[in-house]
Amino acid sequence: MTKVPALAPRLLLTTLGVIFRALACDYDGTLATADRIEPAALEALTRARESGLKLILVTGRVFFELTRVCERLDLFDAVVAENGGVIYHPGSGAIYDQGPPPPMRLLAELDRRGIWYQLGRVVVGAARRDEDAVQEALEAAGVSRELIINRSALMLLPAGISKGTGVRQVIRDLGFSFHDILALGDAENDGEFFSACGWAGCPGDAVPAIRERADWVFPGEDGRSVAAAITGPILSGRLPVHLSPGHRLTLGWATGSAAPVTIPTRCVNVLVQGDPVSGKSWLVGALVERLVADRYAVCVIDPEGDYAVLRGLPAVAYEHVDGDEAMARAVSLFDANPAACVVADLSDLALPDRVRVTESGLRALAERRRRLGLPHWLVVDEAHSSLHVDAVAEAAAEPDGGGLCLASYRSSRIRPLLTASIDIFVLARTTDPQELAFLCERLTAAGVDGAAVAAALPGLPKGEFVLIQAGPDGRPSALSFVPMPRETVHVRHLAKYADARVGAGRRFVFRHPDGYEVASAESLTEFLRIVERVDPGVLDWHARRGDFSRWVRDVFSDEELGRQLRKTENRWARGELAELAQSLARPVQARYGA
Repeated sequence: MTKVPALAPRLLLTTLGVIFRALACDYDGTLATADRIEPAALEALTRARESGLKLILVTGRVFFELTRVCERLDLFDAVVAENGGVIYHPGSGAIYDQGPPPPMRLLAELDRRGIWYQLGRVVVGAARRDEDAVQEALEAAGVSRELIINRSALMLLPAGISKGTGVRQVIRDLGFSFHDILALGDAENDGEFFSACGWAGCPGDAVPAIRERADWVFPGEDGRSVAAAITGPILSGRLPVHLSPGHRLTLGWATGSAAPVTIPTRCVNVLVQGDPVSGKSWLVGALVERLVADRYAVCVIDPEGDYAVLRGLPAVAYEHVDGDEAMARAVSLFDANPAACVVADLSDLALPDRVRVTESGLRALAERRRRLGLPHWLVVDEAHSSLHVDAVAEAAAEPDGGGLCLASYRSSRIRPLLTASIDIFVLARTTDPQELAFLCERLTAAGVDGAAVAAALPGLPKGEFVLIQAGPDGRPSALSFVPMPRETVHVRHLAKYADARVGAGRRFVFRHPDGYEVASAESLTEFLRIVERVDPGVLDWHARRGDFSRWVRDVFSDEELGRQLRKTENRWARGELAELAQSLARPVQARYGA
């Protein structure tokens, strides 16, 4: 187990913006008391609508009775009535039944037994005290209906219909992700409703089962409690969304204890820093896999083709970006799919074009995040190559409320505006003195013992990481961990292939820039030996032509190693590497054990 130094008192989270696009509110006991919406709740709903939030009313009430008791249905963008049995859009007046009407023989059996009931378009309402008699009536009539409890009420519905199914349909109609919806409810039948939404809150007098499922329990009762929550922490963005235990991503296991290591899913910015071939891109790929599995919308800006392997996931759209129009098409995928994952591969663009296209993409993504709240996460790999002060304009690179993940081996070059917004550090082995000095300064500014962390990083084993983040009490913690397995990892080649000879016709010929041959390699092992001793000018000439990566791709069909060598060639051409031979050897040795 790698020892991680103790940290100083506090690491502050800096991004707690409003993340909700809609409020989905129960009626009785949540907004309404004695049939009517509380005046304070009515005012709060009006303010929420004026702020741009959509409003969804969710109730077990029979639809026609709801139109009688609720005088402001016009405030809502959609109404889910009869416990999911009916969907109504006040703006258009459209009403949709989500199930068949109650069978007449069931009503006749209830009448024959003298059981009071209330008839809806889909639901039959009864009193909970009559549950046994209602069950007997269903059996006598030969009718299948599920019995749903709502405090003192009982609802009879076709199988498969619930508040949850109705809310899911409305969320699709509105084009939102369920991650962006806050549910507010108080009774037993709100459990399915909570499950359909990303977040949940309830008043203090909610039933115990609902209080246990809620992310937040607001003090007070009924509509007054919910009104205070809406006008207070909800609209002001002061809800501590990053502390919700139900909204975390598992990255791996702590070294030594094997305890799960998690980070919040929303309202945090993450920096993944480490040397080349330290595993940082591998870890970011794992993070993307977890987000996709949980149906978060993700955009990956991939400047060097490291994330092509994610094409193996059904939910991922892999876009080969060769200009501004292609980038615009990639970004537009979020307009139609609130759970899209888009990988924008810019690896074939020259650096100036790559920076320009990245900037246009960031501007388009910022507009969609303001308008749609999508994508939830923006991942920028090799962030130092496009997000430094001489590249993408600062206006296009502003952090906007979290969901930003930057990966880099030269974080010191990233705009200070962005590095100052980082909440969570995931650090791999780092040996560059300039990067260690930067991390020391940045962590110290965040209230961490930066010098101690920087001293530990050069000795961190490959495949092990240090996580630094604030805990529920606001105090920072640091621990080393090993990541969970990746779903899309595929290593087709074993170490023995390093000695496999490809034949004279497919050998790599090392040539002087003047054209004459100086050496040749028929295996990767030979290639490494020659790289160590050949004239640096020869390596420079081949690297600038992209010959090394081309040979590995064409001869060994190893796209992954080819991408790694292409990254090295690009970095050498940009003047980012001090020594070429070791930089070429490192990815070959890491992949084949050569």
